[in-house]
Amino acid sequence: MPGLYDLSSWEALPLKSSRVKACANGYSLSITAHLMYTNPHEEPVEGIFIYPLEESEVVAGFEAAVGRRRVTFQVQNRHRAQDCC
Repeated sequence: MPGLYDLSSWEALPLKSSRVKACANGYSLSITAHLMYTNPHEEPVEGIFIYPLEESEVVAGFEAAVGRRRVTFQVQNRHRAQDCC
């Protein structure tokens, strides 16, 4: 199931709110999702975000924010991304 999980226990962290926007253009579909999770523990947890994709689906960009920290990934060129990752 998609979501944010505590890496040490594989416990799903609770989803506090979500907002999803979608735009279809021919055979392409663009989805922007704003998902806010809460940490029920008093101490920080290391998390892993899981979002399974079908074989024909691709992620072109991803951004995650924790507090004031942001992590962004954007595919500019498929071959360059494969070389890097």
